[in-house]
Amino acid sequence: MHDATSQFSHFRLAIAPGVPSSCLTTLLALQRAEEPEVTITFFETSADDLLTGLEEGRYGAGMSLRNAGTPAVKSQPLWVENVAVAVPLGSPLVAQAKITLAELLDYPVFRWPAETCLLLDQRLSFLPLSQQSIQHVTSFEMMALWVTAGYGVGLSAQSRIERAHAWGITMRPLSDGPYEIVTYLQRPHGRANVVSERFEHRAMLVARDRAACSNTP
Repeated sequence: MHDATSQFSHFRLAIAPGVPSSCLTTLLALQRAEEPEVTITFFETSADDLLTGLEEGRYGAGMSLRNAGTPAVKSQPLWVENVAVAVPLGSPLVAQAKITLAELLDYPVFRWPAETCLLLDQRLSFLPLSQQSIQHVTSFEMMALWVTAGYGVGLSAQSRIERAHAWGITMRPLSDGPYEIVTYLQRPHGRANVVSERFEHRAMLVARDRAACSNTP
């Protein structure tokens, strides 16, 4: 065991909604393989609590789809997902290679607010969508449920939709984009922690080699 590591043998990692992905799986597997002596405690929490917890020292690092926007927290972008449309297999939209935002006007659109994309939110705000057109759901699974049953279409990360094909939905890219969902690694500024630093280094390696984890189940 490294002497420096022995001082920080417990790593407290906060994870905000929407972050879990095949890339995160790859990162955690790499962490476990290279530093099995470090115990990781996971905390599933909101993006707001994640930032507060980092500032208060409750978490060693956090992963979120929201940029920190505060000088007390270092926010490092990692991997990027494109937003796509989840379409039921029986929909006429299946015949199209790509879908425009304007074409969504004819359907109820289900969204999971955890998947933050400011550009997409701005573009949607300019469309003549009624309040009933955008339906917010509490999870990707709930979005997939409504779409599979034929109640509308969904907007979500492309890889999530592709992995849910067996549920009865398929993916179509958005032609107006790219609209991107970014996963950030966040750490308190100015606090030296060798375990957190090495975790960040591994996260950057996974981000640079994203193709290696994109096909992980």
